[in-house]
Amino acid sequence: MTAEPETWRRDGRWATVWPTGRRSVAAQHTAGGYPPVPPHAGGAVSPEVAAYAVAIYSQAGDTVCDPDCGPGTVVAEAVRARRHAVGISRDPDGWEAARAALTAVKAQGAPGDGMILDELPDRRSWTGLGPIDLVLTAIGPPDDPADPGGPAGARLRARLASYRDLPRPGGHLVVVAAYHVAGVDLASEVAAAGRDAGWRPVQRCVALTAVPYTRLLGTARPPARARAYPVHQDVIIFRRDGGRAREPRTPDPPPLAPAPHAALDSVTSDRSAA
Repeated sequence: MTAEPETWRRDGRWATVWPTGRRSVAAQHTAGGYPPVPPHAGGAVSPEVAAYAVAIYSQAGDTVCDPDCGPGTVVAEAVRARRHAVGISRDPDGWEAARAALTAVKAQGAPGDGMILDELPDRRSWTGLGPIDLVLTAIGPPDDPADPGGPAGARLRARLASYRDLPRPGGHLVVVAAYHVAGVDLASEVAAAGRDAGWRPVQRCVALTAVPYTRLLGTARPPARARAYPVHQDVIIFRRDGGRAREPRTPDPPPLAPAPHAALDSVTSDRSAA
């Protein structure tokens, strides 16, 4: 952690809550045609969180990149939202899963286009879709929180530094971090490592991943085991200096029982009309 004051915390949008937990993660994966994941998985981006971030920090026709794309959720949601999408996976099984997710959404009629690469591009090999407007990825819990090379160590700083050349000047890096895993405040460590790697942190948000139980809203009481799982993830937003940044736009609130991706399509149509 650097000694510099965290002036970015004084932003009026600090700790914004994203309404991305209206459906369970399992229901989101079923609706989107993704393979199921455990509802407490902290190292993955849920479809609604990915769609919300894409809607806020990019516009139709922009390029979105997930440099560690896992099952391809970010790429698939970006393609649904009429963006160009680039996913990177060095793991052969992950590459296959991301390709399958991209193929599935294209078969469903997603209007964007995308690709899955097997390594991070450099200036000599990059032949992609033009400057990247949004880098969106997840950072999960470390295998060993006590490892000195773990979340607060050199590996995290090196990972965030490797993303520096991806976005255009003024573009954003959005990191979805697991919440307080094994007593580790991973979001704060991501913010510190990003600053050390040359990024400017500009906002911290909370992305809901489950509907909290309240009698007032009439939601069903979850089973005791489910209540032990985190119901949100932390989101850290960085900006690359050197260009004019776009002001993020909060999507319109979806209806109480939205059809899959209806809210995101509405946001994209509004922007296209504008």
